[in-house]
Amino acid sequence: MSGKVKILLIDDEKDLCRVTKLNLERSGRYEVTMAHSGREGLDKADQAAFDLVITDYNMPGLDGGTVLLHMKSKRPKIPVVLFSVYHDDPVTVTPAMARAADGMVGKPIDHEQLCHTIEQALARQGGGAR
Repeated sequence: MSGKVKILLIDDEKDLCRVTKLNLERSGRYEVTMAHSGREGLDKADQAAFDLVITDYNMPGLDGGTVLLHMKSKRPKIPVVLFSVYHDDPVTVTPAMARAADGMVGKPIDHEQLCHTIEQALARQGGGAR
């Protein structure tokens, strides 16, 4: 075991996904696997163990809200963080959806805020779900 926190990062914006992965891995604390759709993300979550999932909320096809609900029903101990340009819009990201998530980060992504949100979510879950 590498000792690194294993993160599944799901976002249909490939450049944003790649930059976020590089920024997270630069710290040496995280190992990030990317998926570019909700369906691909759920498939990867079924194939490997992750300590935390980060998903974009607004994606074509299977959106981040659906990914969140699926993960919470199948693997409730794994924290799920949503990011979205709509994070403060209660019509798009409903209060119930925000409560179900283990953290919310707005876009454009502030790397320090993202790392802080990841650490808070992991701490609430006892350090991850290995």
